[in-house]
Amino acid sequence: MMLFLVLLAAVFDDEEEALILRKAIEGDREAYGRLVSKYQKRVFRVARRLCGSDDDAWDITQESFIRAMNAMGSFDPDFRFFTWIYRIVTNVAINTHRKTGRRAEVEYQDEHGYQGQTVTLDQAPLNAAADELALLVGRAVETLSVPLRTVFVLRVDQELSYTEIAQSLGIAVGTVMSRLNRARNQVRTIVSRELEGAGS
Repeated sequence: MMLFLVLLAAVFDDEEEALILRKAIEGDREAYGRLVSKYQKRVFRVARRLCGSDDDAWDITQESFIRAMNAMGSFDPDFRFFTWIYRIVTNVAINTHRKTGRRAEVEYQDEHGYQGQTVTLDQAPLNAAADELALLVGRAVETLSVPLRTVFVLRVDQELSYTEIAQSLGIAVGTVMSRLNRARNQVRTIVSRELEGAGS
């Protein structure tokens, strides 16, 4: 099931990536495997934030990389690979969501906060508060519509620029900004309401 899980993480600079991309476009499976190794964790994180389930996220990740591999001949090397693959993974995640017709609860039982930052504070109460806040944000994000959630995850979790998000989703930068603003306002409102309820 986890076709790409066994690949080791790859790190290479832009020049080396351009060379690897050219080989992958020409059908070199080893070169493509190096791209998968570099981006699979980030793609999985996006898929997991969008679908809320580890199993579904792995399926979406694999499906996205398979689709990308089959379409490598049409990849435009003027664009960055991660922008292209994120467009594919978000489309696969949205299609999966439509097929299943459900929203799974997001699990945040790892050592990272919602923005992917490792919690390193020594004081247990602060850690507990940070964990609670991350959980509240995660639950709030799950209530967003798919278009708003997608933009929120790509900006907040993956730290893509507005232009990169626009390219990934095939929408205008203004639309990205509008959706992100709406998403943030909704998340802020929900989290604030939850915190007020907990304090009363």
